[in-house]
Amino acid sequence: MKPENPTHRDPNQGEGDRISARRYNDEVREFVADGKVEPAAREAQAYVRFKPEEAAKAERVARRGPTSTRISLDQLIAKGRTVVDRVRPIVDRAVDRLRARFSRK
Repeated sequence: MKPENPTHRDPNQGEGDRISARRYNDEVREFVADGKVEPAAREAQAYVRFKPEEAAKAERVARRGPTSTRISLDQLIAKGRTVVDRVRPIVDRAVDRLRARFSRK
């Protein structure tokens, strides 16, 4: 028995989606076709040669992978911003929009 309303298939395919993969592949092909590989390699080589400490640090950071965008309350407080400080601009914008929408002219 088939459902009346079939579920919408999510275009996301596991780790990524086809649209993003296609865009990335197109940009890589364009980068290579424009002859930008050799200059970029020379620039990277010079960076490693003249700034080895910074290059090593950048490599360590890159090897760790992406960082989480979520932040704990303790981390926010340590940065000197409370949850209220972070949410206040959002609330202010919402209040301004509501006032503008419902104000009598």
